[in-house]
Amino acid sequence: MLDQLLKLAEGPLQEMLAGMNQDTAGVSAIKDSLTNSLQKGVASGDTSAIQEMFSGKETSPGSPAINNLQGDVSQGLMEKLGISNEQAMGIAAAALPMIMNFFNKRVNDAPQDNNDIMSSIVSSLQGGQGKVGTADLLGSLLGGGGGKGGMDLGGLMNMGKGLFK
Repeated sequence: MLDQLLKLAEGPLQEMLAGMNQDTAGVSAIKDSLTNSLQKGVASGDTSAIQEMFSGKETSPGSPAINNLQGDVSQGLMEKLGISNEQAMGIAAAALPMIMNFFNKRVNDAPQDNNDIMSSIVSSLQGGQGKVGTADLLGSLLGGGGGKGGMDLGGLMNMGKGLFK
C-alpha cells in the first residue's frame, strides 16, 4: 500500500532529482529505500516516521523522523544507484522532508477525518491487511477502477489526520 502512496510523490521527486543534477531514474531507488526503512521501523515497533508522514504538520529537515530514516535510506541509495555516501546523504536529506511534507499537505487539505489509514499502512508494512480494503483504497485513490469505494485523494490522506494531533 505504501508503494502505491509513494507513487503519488514521483513527480516532485523527479523534479527534486533534476534540480540536484541527478538521474531521475533514482526515484525508484528512493521509494524502495524509504519503504524498506519504514518496514524495518514497523517491524521493530517504531511507527514514528509513519506518524510524522501523516501528521499534517510541517516536517523539518532536522526532525527525529528524518534523522532516523536518513542512514538507512542513504545506504539503500548507495547500493541501488552505486553513488558515493555524500551523494546518497544529500539526496536523502532533500528527499525525506519533501516526501513527509508532500503527504502532510494532503492531510491538511483533506475534507474529512478518518482514523483507518495509519493502521492500514502499518498493517500492510507488516504484511497483513489493514482495516480499509487495499484494493478499494488504492483503486479509489489512483483511479485504477479496482476499488468499489468513492474515496478521493483528499479523503484518503485525511484518514490519518486525526491520529496524531
